[in-house]
Amino acid sequence: MKSMVAVILLAFCASMFAQVPQLKSGSTIFIEPMDGYETYLAAAIAKKQVPLIVVADKDKADYVIRSTVSQRASTAPAVVVNNTTNVNSSGYPGSGFPRAGYGASQGSTSASISIIDVHSSQIVFAYSAGKMGIKQLQNTAEDCAKHLKEFIEKSNKPKK
Repeated sequence: MKSMVAVILLAFCASMFAQVPQLKSGSTIFIEPMDGYETYLAAAIAKKQVPLIVVADKDKADYVIRSTVSQRASTAPAVVVNNTTNVNSSGYPGSGFPRAGYGASQGSTSASISIIDVHSSQIVFAYSAGKMGIKQLQNTAEDCAKHLKEFIEKSNKPKK
């Protein structure tokens, strides 16, 4: 009976001290191919200075990033403004060029990423972003990278 209580107590204590998922600075990550979105994501990680090392060899990675991307085309027909009065992009006369698609709906893009520990298969981070307008893929990737950086910085902050 006493040994049974000891086992239960030990299991309870172990679960109380289980760590919250962490992603340490300097960890290596592999970004799985996703129809070119992996390039946007790698560029965003570099641009936002996320403290991770992107590797090209999955076997050398501590973590794997899986992503899904969906794009929805505009339901409205595109509008092209023929700017023959030489008005710049701010609407004032000048040396501006016509802006194709100005005022047109650009559709939307949604992207989700999951970061998985290759040793435990634990999902340590997940985020989803949705953007509209021009440069949707780039903007969703940068949004994901920004939140990933914040997560890493928060995880690596010393506990009080």
